[in-house]
Amino acid sequence: TFDQLVGECIQHGEEKSLIRFSGLRLSSALCSNHVMRSGRHFATFTVIASEFVTAMAGVIRPVQIDRSDLGDSLEGFSPILPEFGGYLRGTRTDRWTDSNVHCCAVTAHCLFGGRFIWSDWANSRLLRGINGFQLDIPIGLLLDLDEGTLTLYQNGQRLT
Repeated sequence: TFDQLVGECIQHGEEKSLIRFSGLRLSSALCSNHVMRSGRHFATFTVIASEFVTAMAGVIRPVQIDRSDLGDSLEGFSPILPEFGGYLRGTRTDRWTDSNVHCCAVTAHCLFGGRFIWSDWANSRLLRGINGFQLDIPIGLLLDLDEGTLTLYQNGQRLT
């Protein structure tokens, strides 16, 4: 379930595992009560892309965001944006070790299709477009913490 909703125009759906977003500002839903340290973890997302909206689904280091710390910037929060990097790096724990990938996501946009992006919370890096990616079709993300990989599936096919 998503226990942290950060931003404006975002709310839980019928269940806390569903998120509804309406608006043109950035918002984020974080599932911070389920810390994963090893093994393989799979999640399915359905992103309904609408005009002028980019949706993201991905993974982030365990962080606890205090909404009052973000002040006016709360309405445009996304963990992939460098302007929030200093705040997010400030949540560092000893468990982070020396890895520099703090957030990794698949983005979906009605005009640009799907892309992979990651951030070290100093800079965001757009990795590449995703061949065969289809909007409005469920995607599966497989996080393998032992191998250090994030794999995208759609229609039963591996896309990355």
